[in-house]
Amino acid sequence: MFKGYISHSTKQVRWIINEKASFLIPYLGRVHEIKNNDFFTIIKKDNYKIICEFKIPQADNEQAYLVKIYKYPHLFQRIKNLLKHTRTFREFNTTYITGSRGISVEVPVAHGEEKRLFIKKSYLIIKKIKDSCTLREYFKNNALLEERRRVLRKFGKLAKEIHDAGIKQDDFSLDNFLIYKDAEGKEKIILIDFERVSVQAGCLNERLCTWYLAKLNRAKNYFSNADRLRFLMAYTNGDYKYCKRLAQQIESITIRIQKKDARKFHVQSICENRKFGVFKNSGFYGLYKKKYQPETLLTILKRAEETDETILYTNQFQILRLFENPAILRGQGIFRRTWMHANALFALRINVPIPAGLFIKNPARKSNEFFLISETTGNCIPLNKYPDFNQNKDKISFALLQFVKQIASFGMLSKDIKASDILVQISDDRRLKCYLGNYKLFCINHFSVQRNMQINLQLVERLLKTNDNL
Repeated sequence: MFKGYISHSTKQVRWIINEKASFLIPYLGRVHEIKNNDFFTIIKKDNYKIICEFKIPQADNEQAYLVKIYKYPHLFQRIKNLLKHTRTFREFNTTYITGSRGISVEVPVAHGEEKRLFIKKSYLIIKKIKDSCTLREYFKNNALLEERRRVLRKFGKLAKEIHDAGIKQDDFSLDNFLIYKDAEGKEKIILIDFERVSVQAGCLNERLCTWYLAKLNRAKNYFSNADRLRFLMAYTNGDYKYCKRLAQQIESITIRIQKKDARKFHVQSICENRKFGVFKNSGFYGLYKKKYQPETLLTILKRAEETDETILYTNQFQILRLFENPAILRGQGIFRRTWMHANALFALRINVPIPAGLFIKNPARKSNEFFLISETTGNCIPLNKYPDFNQNKDKISFALLQFVKQIASFGMLSKDIKASDILVQISDDRRLKCYLGNYKLFCINHFSVQRNMQINLQLVERLLKTNDNL
C-alpha cells in the first residue's frame, strides 16, 4: 500500500516502517514502555497525547526522532477506531499522499498501532531535522534582508503549490512550516504537522484559498507591507491585478477571523480547559493561563503587595492594581469580565501584553482591589518615561499612527487614556512599536473603521499635546 515501507510486529504493536529506516526496528519494542524508559525524553504530555524524543548514534553524530503517541482510554474512542482509522494513521497517510503530490514534507519513518480487542494506543515516528525552526521563529528573529526576501518568495510559491495540490491545512499558520538549509546551503521550507490536514482530488477553490491565506495573515505583525506584497506576488506568479484583489479579500476576511477568535477566547478564558485554569488557595482566587505556573504568578503578586503603585514592572511582567467596589467585586462579575476582556483583546492580535493571570485576595475578605498580571515584550517602557521624547517625537507619532490603524477595525480607545498607559518597544534596529498597557482602556465595538480611526486619532493627538510628563 505504501511504496518503500515494510511491515513489522513487536509484541502487540503492528508497525509499518520505511525500508531505509529499518535500523530502527530494534528500538521499536521500547516505544510502548516509555514510562519506565530513560531512552526517551518527554517533550509534551497530557491525558490523550504524548510527544517524546529519542536519539540514535550514527557515524560521527546523533540523529534525533520524534515520537507521537495517542492514547484511547475511553470505550467510545476505541469503538470509533473500529469504524475509521486512528489519528496517527490519518496523519501518516495524509503526509504520504501530500509528499507524493510533489509538496515538500517530512514523511514519518514509521507508524504503529497497539491492539488487543480494541486499539489502545497508536504511534508515529518522525525524523527530526537538524538546525531547523518554524517560520514564526525564523521571521521573529529578523533574518538578513536579502535572505528574508528569498524565503518569502519561496513561501509564497509553496503556499500556491499546496493549494493547487488540493491540500487543506485547517491550521494554516507559520508554526506549521519548517525552514532549514539543505546540503547545498539553500533555504528549504516544508509543511509539517498533519493533524488537521485533509486532501481532496482537485485544487482548492479560490474562496477556500483566500480563507486559509487570511488565517496566515493573522501573523501580520511579523511582516511589513512590503513583505506581504512580496509573498502575494510569488503566490500569484507576478499577476499584480490578481495580487491587489486578493490582498483586499484577505484583509477583510482576516478581520472577521480575528473577531471570531476574540469571541471564542472571551468564553474559554473563564473555564478550566487546556489553555486556561482556575487557582484557589487560602489567600487568593485567580484565573490564569496554564503556560504560566501559578507559583510564579503568586511570587510576582507578593512584589505588588509590597508597594502602593498602581502599575509595576518586574522581569518583563506588568502588574496592574485595579480597584472596584467591594460589594461588586465579591460577586466576581466585574472580575471575570476583566479577564475575559483582556483575553479577547489579545485574541484580536492587536498590540497588547499577553494576559497571564488575574488574582483577587480571598473573596471572603472585604477587599476592593485585584491584580492583573501580563507579560510584556522586551525593551518596553511607558510613553511618559520615554527618554528624549522631543527629539524622537516624529518616530513616536508614526508608531502611534500605526497602532491606531491596527485597532481601528475593532474598536476605540477610552477618553481616560494617559501616556503611562501606552508602552513603547524599541527594537534592535531602533524601530518603535506602541502597545496598549491597560486593557480596560479599549472598547470593542461595531462602528465603522473611519469613525473609530477619527476618534482614536483625536485621543492620541490630545495625549501627545497635553501630557505634562512628556
